[in-house]
Amino acid sequence: MFALWGPRAAHAENLGPGGSRIVFGDAAVGPYTLFVTSSPSPASPGPITYVVRVTDPVTGAMIRDAEIRFTLRPPGGGAPVEGAATHADAGNQVDYAAHIELETEGSWSGTLHLRGPLGEGQVDFVQQVTAQRQLSTIILVGIPFAVVLGVFVAMWVVRGSGRKGAPA
Repeated sequence: MFALWGPRAAHAENLGPGGSRIVFGDAAVGPYTLFVTSSPSPASPGPITYVVRVTDPVTGAMIRDAEIRFTLRPPGGGAPVEGAATHADAGNQVDYAAHIELETEGSWSGTLHLRGPLGEGQVDFVQQVTAQRQLSTIILVGIPFAVVLGVFVAMWVVRGSGRKGAPA
């Protein structure tokens, strides 16, 4: 039973470009249940926003007086980056948000530390930071789709013009 209260690794899910990534989806962390997202997704060098919702797993009540800190360690070592999640950054009294600047690409090792009225908990996660997409990359990826669309439009036009000349 005490194994559930210690550090543990979490699974993350990517919800697509420009959206949010679920870092923890209703995960048990210490005596709490956490729902954590990060954005933008995919993450690129610059500010990353983590939004955290903390609940009591027994009552389902939102925990609004917790202290939440993120620690992220860069790939290849170096000084860790830390940030606190607060209601002020989230814009409401239910969620907590932290805005953390991650300057280099790679796999950052993260830890979320939580202290509140039910006790303490922490959980480890990985934050992937990739190069920002260039306009040229988006254009190159879009060319095959444009060609296929052009072929379908041409076939539709040719097929439609052939019917006009046919007797009714």
